[in-house]
Order: sequence, then C-alpha cells, then structure tokens
Amino acid sequence: MFLRFLLGCAAALAVAAPVDAQGPASPPADRTQDAVWDLTRLYPDAAAWETERAAVESALKGTLGASPKALRDGLDRISDLRRRVQRLHAYAHLKADEDTRVPENQERLQQANALQSHFEEAVAFAAPEIQGLGRAKVEAFEANEPGLSRHRRPIELIFRRADHTASPEIEKLLAAFQPLRQQTGVIHSTLAFADIPWPSVEADGKVVHLTPGAYGDVLENPDREVRRRAFEAMAGTLAAYERTQGAILAAYLEDWSFEAKARGYPSALALSLADDAMPEAGFKTLVAAADEALPTLHRYLRLRKRMLGVDELQVYDLLAPLAPGGRTYTLSEGQALVLKAVAPLGPDYVSALDKGFHEHVMHAAPNPGKPSGAYTNDDDYGLPPYVLISFTGNLFSVSTMAHEWGHAMHSRLAEAAQPFETAAYSPFVADAPSLTNEMLLADYMIDHARTHEEKIQALSQEIDLLRSSYFAPAMMAAFELRVHDAADHGEPLTGEHFAQIYCDLLRRFDGAAEGVMKVDDRSCASWSNVQVYYGFYLYRYITATSAAAYFTDGVERGDTAVRGRFFALLKAGGSDDPYVLLKRAGFDPATPEAYQPMVRRMERLVDALEAEVANTPAPTASGG
Repeated sequence: MFLRFLLGCAAALAVAAPVDAQGPASPPADRTQDAVWDLTRLYPDAAAWETERAAVESALKGTLGASPKALRDGLDRISDLRRRVQRLHAYAHLKADEDTRVPENQERLQQANALQSHFEEAVAFAAPEIQGLGRAKVEAFEANEPGLSRHRRPIELIFRRADHTASPEIEKLLAAFQPLRQQTGVIHSTLAFADIPWPSVEADGKVVHLTPGAYGDVLENPDREVRRRAFEAMAGTLAAYERTQGAILAAYLEDWSFEAKARGYPSALALSLADDAMPEAGFKTLVAAADEALPTLHRYLRLRKRMLGVDELQVYDLLAPLAPGGRTYTLSEGQALVLKAVAPLGPDYVSALDKGFHEHVMHAAPNPGKPSGAYTNDDDYGLPPYVLISFTGNLFSVSTMAHEWGHAMHSRLAEAAQPFETAAYSPFVADAPSLTNEMLLADYMIDHARTHEEKIQALSQEIDLLRSSYFAPAMMAAFELRVHDAADHGEPLTGEHFAQIYCDLLRRFDGAAEGVMKVDDRSCASWSNVQVYYGFYLYRYITATSAAAYFTDGVERGDTAVRGRFFALLKAGGSDDPYVLLKRAGFDPATPEAYQPMVRRMERLVDALEAEVANTPAPTASGG
C-alpha cells in the first residue's frame, strides 16, 4: 500500500497540501457516487473471507536444508501462504476504509493484522535456518534447482540481514511484536477520521462540518474570513488533542527504537533502510538540496501574497484561488483528461489505463466515515490493484486520480513481468510513475489553457504540486527523522515537544524569519497529521518524486531512451535494490544533481507565473 500522505486537515496548516487553484467544487452530477470498488473478485463475501482466514491459521514449520528440493518446496509454501495472507489483509483493509465507523469492518482488519503476525511467527524459523546453511551451500542448491530462481532475491535479503537476525525463538518473539506498531497507526487514523468531533463553520450561507476532507475545500474559498475562521477552528481542535496524539506517536517511535536496538541497528533509520540498501547519507543530501531551493519557494509565496493582495500571507491563504472562476469535472471527464495528458507515455500505456478505469477497482465516492487522502492497495498479486480517492470534481481530484493510477499501472506492469517474490517495489521507486502522471497532467493543462485565468490556474496548480511533492515532504521528512532521533536518544516524547520541533521546521521552510509568511503558534498544531506512521516513507517519497521530474522532462522531449528506461524500471518491480534500479534508469539519488530536475522545474514554473501576472493589476489590499 502506498499512501498519498496528504491529509485534509493538514492542508493549509502545514503548507503541505497540493492545491487546486480553481476554488471549491461541488460533487459532479454523474456516476461518482456509484464509483465504488467491487471486492467480490477477492472474496464473494465476508463469510468466504472468514473461511479462508481460518484455513491460513495453520502454522508452517519445516526443514529447509535437507536438499535443494526441500528448500524450494519450503519457500514455495511460504510464498503461497504469504500471498493468501496479503489478499486477506487487502480485503479487510479495503472494507475497513469504506466506512471507518463500522465496527465489524474494523474488527475484521484487526483479525487480518493478527493473522499477519501469526504468519510471521510461523515462518520466523526460515531466515535463521537459511543463514545456518551458509551462502555457499545455498548457492549450490540454487545451481542445482531451477525452481529456486524466483526466490533468489528474498534469499539474498536474508543473508544481508544475517548480522541482525536473532535465534528462531527471538525472531518469533519479534514477529509477535509487530501488531503493536501497526496498532498505533490504526489508533491514529481512527481518532482522526472517526472520533474527533470536528468543528463547523458557515461558508456561502451553509454550515460546513470541517471533517478532514471538507476542510481542504473550505480553505479554497475565496472569502478570506471564511478561511480564517475554518483555520482557527481546526487549529483549536487539533491542539485540544495534542497530548493524546503525542502519546500515540510516542508509542510508535518507541516501537521502532526497541526493534532497532534488539536487532543491533544504530538507529531507526538504519533499520528502515536495511533492505533497500540506500545510503543513509542520501537523506542529508536530499534535505540539503531542498534547503538550497527554498529561495524559489519563497519567491512563489511572495508572488502569492501579492496576487492575493494581503499584507501578511497566512497559512490559511495557501489554498486560496489565484484566479477567479474555474471549472469542475465529472468523473468521466476527469478520466478522459488524464488519458490525453499521459499520451507521451505511449499508446499501450494509454490503452491499458483506459481499460483499468472500467474494471470497478476504484472507490471514488466521498462517503462519510471514509478516510481523506488517497492510496493504492496492491496486496492482491494476480488481480488488479484497488484505488481509493474521494472525487469532488476539482482539478486536484483529477490530479489525485492520475497519481493513484500511476501506482496501479506500476503494480500491473511489475506483476506482469515479475513473480510474486519480486513484484513488490520499494517506495524509493513507487511515486516515480504517479508523479510522472501528475506532472504530465499539469503540463497538459498549462499548454491547453485558453484564457489568462486558466493559465494562472494551471501554473499555480503545478507549482503547488511541486510544493506538496518536494518541499513539504522534505520538511516533514526532516520532522520524522528528528522525532525518531529523539526516541533513539531518550529525549522527551510529548505532543508539546513534537509541536516545537515541527514549528521550527515550518517557520524555516515558510520563510517566517524573512517575512515571507506569518506562522504563529496555532499552525504548529498540524504536526499530528504528518504521516510518520509508515517507516520513513517521506524520505522515499521525495526520492521517487524527484525521479519523476527527471522522467517527465525526458518523456516530454520525446526521448525514447528515457521512456524505455522508465518502463524498464516499472517492470523491474523489486528484483534489485532500488538504488541500483534507479541508477540503471538514469537517475542517481545519491548525488545532489539528482534533485536538480525538480528544482529547475519549479524555477521555470515560477518564472512563467510571474510573467503571466506581470501586467495584471494587483488587487486592493485586504489586510493581514
């Protein structure tokens, strides 16, 4: 599962959310409300799911080292069960997110999490046993048993973890510990989406309940007073739960610190990056590159301030439309727009994407109790991945759809080319195709703008896409690393402490000291919506989105070699280390130069927006 980590209630509080500059939109009057996924291809009903769950509950144990065939048979059984466990979890997770208020669905997800833990306990013997055979013996087995070829990558990773693998008994204990880490994320999501009593504000003559999803729409309202009231109401609500959110995050961080110490890793980051073999120094290189590019971001924020005609740019101004008007799209129109935009990727890709749109694997209806944000679930190897979005009809909804279907197409290509054991790809690669789709869509909208207003809308849309996909995640990744360091070194782990860490970073990235933006203490409350519950996902996200800028530029220039390497990367799945795969595709994430395509794109777009508004009279100042 890859989350589009942007939550609605963080939208303007954290300069993190991508913005649709076209303003609020009502749900389009077409088939959006009927656009829900069909989970029967996973299981006919909940009873069938329960039957399968009970069948998989049997423990797996065996002797892998007796012969090459014994090793192959044992690993085949483990893979088969892992596929079944993942599919069970996929169904439970998707059903739970249809409506987080339904207890039966949440209970099923808990059962699926428990089953995952039971499975990992049952197969915990495998890694120590294979390591005990020794690399030479296993390589001899591989040479004499062709059926082991699909397990070569997993075996390689087992030997890579040798120095950090404990005895079978300890490995079984650590596997049983995993649900604790998973549960903290579940608690956070349940609190945010189901239990917090979100406030309401009046907007356009209507009372709007500020759920995380609705909040972003209100912050796109042209009326600054409406935006201010919404911001203050949400900030107050988040602040009221700061202690509880702090306790949840503290538990999660302690989980990671415990396992890092138990396995002999120097830090949670080292534990997280072990399988990817990505140099830790790349994290600092990435953050440094984002810091160096802040003047371009600040130039855009100053331009936004001037275009809005405000004395001080506040965080609740970051989603305000920069041009009047703007259209909304039906779901069908949005899909047609995406198909046109991704045409540079070739007719085969367009055709496959069009087919996917009609396979009933997307849940697009913005239902109550449904989490905001979006994701793609590909834990059902051999079946099409499922996509969750909440389509409201604005251009951001269309862009989100393009993003998630980038993930879905990636999974389809990887599964078609790879066996189950190497189909799953690293998050260091995952968002390259999704952001490539979004950048192609944004450039298409700029190129096809018919009026001055449409050009401003399209330019600001893409600038905010880059702001949300590069600068904001860089800030959030720095926050994630800092709070993990605090846990690793025994520092205080409280909501108040997290808020201080977050606010210092927010003020630096938003240029508060330089007078670019006004960032008061209320803005700090949004730290609880930074997506830190996915194991340094943000670091991986920025690496992949930076690669997307490289691929998009090459594809739009008609460079067939770049396009060929792009699809080779997607088809490679997880067959090698992500660092190796990205370098093979022409993108070296260990170098500062790797992040320059994203920065150059941002500079080009801000230049274009400045030129577009150069002759536009500034509006009358509306005060701070």
